[in-house]
Amino acid sequence: MMSLKGRRKKNLSDLSSFLFSDEIYFHRFRINLFPHGGILDQNQKNRRSEKAGIFNFLREMGSALIMALIAIVYVIQAFKIPTGSMENSLLVGDFLLGLKFIYGAPVVPFSQDLGVSLRFPALSKPKAGDVIIFKYPGADKKDYIKRCVAGPGSVVEIKEKKIIVDGKELIMPPKGKYIQNGKIPFVSDFEPLRIPAKGDVCKPLTLPAREFLFMKHLVHQENPRAKVTAQYQLYLNGTFSNDKAFQLYGKTTTMSDLHNGSLRYEDPATRRSKAFFIYNIDDWTELESYFRYIKSQFPDQNPEFKHVLYVDGKPVNEYKVKFDNFFMVGDNRDNSKDSRYWGYLNYNYILAKAFILYFSWDSDIPTWQLPLKVRWNRIGRLIRSWDGFSVPKYYK
Repeated sequence: MMSLKGRRKKNLSDLSSFLFSDEIYFHRFRINLFPHGGILDQNQKNRRSEKAGIFNFLREMGSALIMALIAIVYVIQAFKIPTGSMENSLLVGDFLLGLKFIYGAPVVPFSQDLGVSLRFPALSKPKAGDVIIFKYPGADKKDYIKRCVAGPGSVVEIKEKKIIVDGKELIMPPKGKYIQNGKIPFVSDFEPLRIPAKGDVCKPLTLPAREFLFMKHLVHQENPRAKVTAQYQLYLNGTFSNDKAFQLYGKTTTMSDLHNGSLRYEDPATRRSKAFFIYNIDDWTELESYFRYIKSQFPDQNPEFKHVLYVDGKPVNEYKVKFDNFFMVGDNRDNSKDSRYWGYLNYNYILAKAFILYFSWDSDIPTWQLPLKVRWNRIGRLIRSWDGFSVPKYYK
């Protein structure tokens, strides 16, 4: 029989062993359960790893976006053909890429509108035959695409719709065409016109209506931040007569009214009333038709027109050309509003050289025939130059 005292000692010993063993077990459990600092440390590491992954993803995405932005600003220009002015070389629904760096991309993005003309060095200058993407020189804010047929210093004329540059008739591009009764009144004859070069000095007051309007567009392209306007002055028997009344659009008006927007007419395209501003006319053939009509209202008063160019409200008597200029024409000659109507394309408004078709879409085919809407045979085609004097090897 164990004494009461012995039992107590044994119980204390067992309790001590149990506590000691549990301490060891707990310690081991703690070591296994919290390696290298415990669960909390592991969670912190996981969070740091997630943050690092998110940071790396954002960094890679940011780098890709920056590279894409650089490419868009300095390397390529995407363009969709909206009209048939370049048929059949380029078709409505063609999507193409142009190369900006060929002619020297602007150092400051979109700087043409800011009047900043600094560009990176060009790989080549625009030349006759190049298909060029450019900003429209007149009131329309859209980008255009045409073929260059003449450069600075050349003389262009048209006889019976045939384009002659420096005395030599141009050969039509292989897929170019003439369409009788085209959508645009064609210029069948065009008096010789010299294309201004950098450094030329012009006197707007002495120019006839066609050259004056072309010069107005040139000055606007070289000074896009300035307000470039024109005043067309009617003289009757040698007397300034902008306040003399005549009939136009069934209303009594004056030349002064045509400059300040007092005359309103119905736009045939929108059927809405619009103010008429004669100095906003971009087409010299249209301007000439107005002059002829107004002169017919004063048959016995020796009517004549003079033209004054204004830049920021100041008359321009003499102007020195800052950049080279070019003469642009669509391959669809009877359906293209081009330099024959609005004049010179200034180097400052050139955006890119057309390079390759990356997609083509035939809008005349219904959408449910999707595979047939895509012009598969046009995808990947290079856009070739054609100077009109000789047939390149790749066309033979």
